[in-house]
Amino acid sequence: MSPPVITIDGPAGSGKTTLGRRLATTLGLPLVDTGLFYRGVMVAAARAGLAPDDRAALIDCARNTIVVIDTDPGHDDADSAARVNGIDAGPALRDPANAPLLASMSSIQEVRDVLLEAQRGLAIGGAVAVGRDCGTVVFPNAQLKLYLDASEEVRARRRATQLRATGADADSALMRGEVGARDRRDASRTAAPMRPADDAHVLDTGVLGVDDVARAALDLWASVALPPR
Repeated sequence: MSPPVITIDGPAGSGKTTLGRRLATTLGLPLVDTGLFYRGVMVAAARAGLAPDDRAALIDCARNTIVVIDTDPGHDDADSAARVNGIDAGPALRDPANAPLLASMSSIQEVRDVLLEAQRGLAIGGAVAVGRDCGTVVFPNAQLKLYLDASEEVRARRRATQLRATGADADSALMRGEVGARDRRDASRTAAPMRPADDAHVLDTGVLGVDDVARAALDLWASVALPPR
């Protein structure tokens, strides 16, 4: 029998991690945040002083960087969510100043290919996986695929709140522009564009509350796969 895998995709601020933690905790599964691998390589690139337009150097960086992420759904310390070449990523993992590096790397197919095996390796016994291409590329055979969405305004407000919680200076209006730009970039890139999988269930987290979304997800899981462990 295939290991239980649930994928949760969607744009920034849609509530993927919040739902992922709830489901992983309830079902007794690891939480695999696939985006942390890209952020980890981003941190390595920033430490090395690489430029966002140096494609060859970014590919080489991905091939030579070891990223270890925390899959415990009960651990929510953002600064220690990933270790990069044996060192905690720290605040650089979420630093908006590194956004150009993150955007460049996520659009490079060779970088995505390098990280794919490590992402899948964390789910050999089952997982709740969150990201932007989990249902379409990383785990195309997952038993349940969810895609979360909400308006740009709602997601920008959430993103600003998240950044302020880490001590960063974030304005909701500016965040709305950044969120919209990132949506368009992620949806239009050639390498693993962000989109719902054909068999994904789309949930609007701007309309549904956290408890409602979690309840809907668990009901869907109960209808397609194994009961909670």
